[in-house]
Amino acid sequence: MAGLRLAAPLRYAALLGAFAAAVLPVAAAAAEFRVLHVRALSVTVDRMQGWVARPLHLTVRAVVGARVDALPELILPDLTAFQVLADSERIEHSTRGTTFTAVLTIAPNLPGRAVIGPAYLDALDPRTGRGMRYRSGTVTVSVLAAPPGEAQRMIAQVHRLLPLDALFVLAVIVGALWLLRPRNAARVDRAAPLPLPGTPPPADTLGPWIQRLRDAPTRANAVAARAALWSRLGAPERATAQDVLSELKDPAGRGAVAAAERAAFVEPSAEARAARDFAEALAGLVR
Repeated sequence: MAGLRLAAPLRYAALLGAFAAAVLPVAAAAAEFRVLHVRALSVTVDRMQGWVARPLHLTVRAVVGARVDALPELILPDLTAFQVLADSERIEHSTRGTTFTAVLTIAPNLPGRAVIGPAYLDALDPRTGRGMRYRSGTVTVSVLAAPPGEAQRMIAQVHRLLPLDALFVLAVIVGALWLLRPRNAARVDRAAPLPLPGTPPPADTLGPWIQRLRDAPTRANAVAARAALWSRLGAPERATAQDVLSELKDPAGRGAVAAAERAAFVEPSAEARAARDFAEALAGLVR
């Protein structure tokens, strides 16, 4: 998420994500923070009910009372229960200050209740000069295993196939295997298998990401570097780490994939270390 330089990857929940009225003091040294008048901080989703592997849209919005070009202090919510499919962002300046908006397309991994949030932001209170932590609210999404009616339709289809239709299908499969059997015992030369996505990517593609993760070890850079790694390994954009690992035999490549997954979805307190570990894993892969 290079545009906002965030530290990390609506209608129905517009008020649930309002930032907490009672902000929490932060123990870190005040000199590390900027003076910011935080007017609003919210987390919202477009639907309060979703389904496994079906996309939702998460919006994180922060308003500060000054004109700034980046807000690296803003930490996005923990999304380890979701796959991040895409993200976009925008910055808007007005007489009231600056509004940062990040929209992430996410898909739940498991059924159940998924709590998203809070997002938070550390800054110096301009009135008191104290280091403060501003937190958004949270939203809870009820995740179902399948859309309504889909499971029932699948069961009904199975019932219609059994027992006679299933026997017919089995007969067709057996007949096809019989027709496709080898006609003679002559040895058939097999074509060389297509290369699996285990070939180490060239250094000139991932090299810039290695340096960027070392210089700015953030979740946002880790998510972008993860996408670059997926591309170089020949994996689909929406493939999970498990999908990539199932086709990958190279130890260095497997280590880089595992490090990418940790860095992209680690909790905020450990994101810098995870991003640096990801950079070293990439360095080992392209050597």
